[in-house]
Amino acid sequence: MFKRAFPLTLAGLLLAGCQSTATDTSATTLTPTQENEQARQRALYEALMTRVLRPAGNLANSEGRSGSFNLKITLDEHNRVIGCDTQINRNFDPKLYPYNEKLAKDLLPICWTTVLPELPSSLINPKKRTANVVAPIAVGPLTGMSAEQRLKRDEAVQAKAQDDFLYRQLFAPLPVDSIGVATLIVMTDNSGHVQECAASLAPHVLRRAEFKQDDVLLHALIARCKQTDMSAMPGFKATGLTSLVHRIEYTPWKAGLKADTNPVAH
Repeated sequence: MFKRAFPLTLAGLLLAGCQSTATDTSATTLTPTQENEQARQRALYEALMTRVLRPAGNLANSEGRSGSFNLKITLDEHNRVIGCDTQINRNFDPKLYPYNEKLAKDLLPICWTTVLPELPSSLINPKKRTANVVAPIAVGPLTGMSAEQRLKRDEAVQAKAQDDFLYRQLFAPLPVDSIGVATLIVMTDNSGHVQECAASLAPHVLRRAEFKQDDVLLHALIARCKQTDMSAMPGFKATGLTSLVHRIEYTPWKAGLKADTNPVAH
């Protein structure tokens, strides 16, 4: 899940650039000034995108493997993720973070499931109406963690697995055309049967403009929640009535968690 501790100052600088960039995306040739501005916007965007993706990669690295790779992401002119692929990263120390092709493949879904910041319009190719960006990803083993750190990580990994379960059960079958965060409050009995379910939708801190208060989606989520067997959720434990609270990010392209969808790299 997205963490509130994210550096909002950096996000604010990027969003200001998105709104104020003077680059004419209809032009086919950029002036030197526009090229410099585009390079600045790319560096800032890719730095911010990487700071969002790396924690997601660490959580997805549940086996504690060590490795690195570049995550190549294609976005359309509406800031929607439409393609994901990986490539070798030659900047990391190969002794510490060697290129790991299998690890890269296993972590590829974070491209589809992570909410990325808004893309500056200066990075969009005017002919293709798409943009290609790269995030360097490096993850390491768990051997250097203290017992307390490992416990916190295990809790975070389990929380993510629970959020993924709820997304598959509640969101995946539904049409989603906005970006936001759903808060679910679920009351279950000790067998996992839902007694009560409440939900609310709120904007995502990185994509506030693309949120809408969708009552149809909200009512559908609550209806599906009431029919979900929570005992199948990873790590479910209950003694008597138990209250569960989860915050789940959603986007129209969050296809990596849909059981009937296999995202294709472009």
